[in-house]
Amino acid sequence: MKFRDGLAGFALALSLFTSAPAFAHEDHEAAPVAASHPAGSASAMPAMAGMADGMDHAEAMGDAAPRTIPQRVVRWLGAMHPAAVHFPIALFIVAALLEIAALTLRRPVLTQGTRVIIALAAVSAAGAAALGWFAMGWPGQDDATHTAHRWLGTSIALMGLICWWAKEHWVRRPGRSREWLYIGVLTTTAAAVLVNGLLGGMLTHGMRHLMF
Repeated sequence: MKFRDGLAGFALALSLFTSAPAFAHEDHEAAPVAASHPAGSASAMPAMAGMADGMDHAEAMGDAAPRTIPQRVVRWLGAMHPAAVHFPIALFIVAALLEIAALTLRRPVLTQGTRVIIALAAVSAAGAAALGWFAMGWPGQDDATHTAHRWLGTSIALMGLICWWAKEHWVRRPGRSREWLYIGVLTTTAAAVLVNGLLGGMLTHGMRHLMF
């Protein structure tokens, strides 16, 4: 019995010892908040009003979420644009590198898979451009960066389809002129993809996100 009583007393003392610093820490963190926003002050009222509205920061800032089902669908589709653009970016760049390597190294075997890659790149670019329009809405009060990103992305979707056509045209009817047409369109498209990816990064992460 003495051993059990002593063990229970030790456990009680240990729990009080460990919980006291936690309570003191909570009080220490709560004190600056209370001091910075005294009860009844004008600065505390907007924060309490924002907290009362379901803790929604966007609604507290006046940016209310869409209410209708079509508005929610458009916002949901637009939110997928940043993820969808990675597919055509990677596919167009890989296809361009393989075609350039095949020309410079004189190894046509490197281009065996580019036919499928170009088709996937063209389809995914069209889908990413459509999602971009859902994300940005109709042209209105866009700044220069948004305008350039919007229309360059739309042009890339069209150039991707031309690349796909040029590749199929060259494969089915081989010829030097058709080959150079395809290479030229593909190189232009890959360069536009890189530029538009940079613009998209500026819109997402800020103008100085690549500063060394």
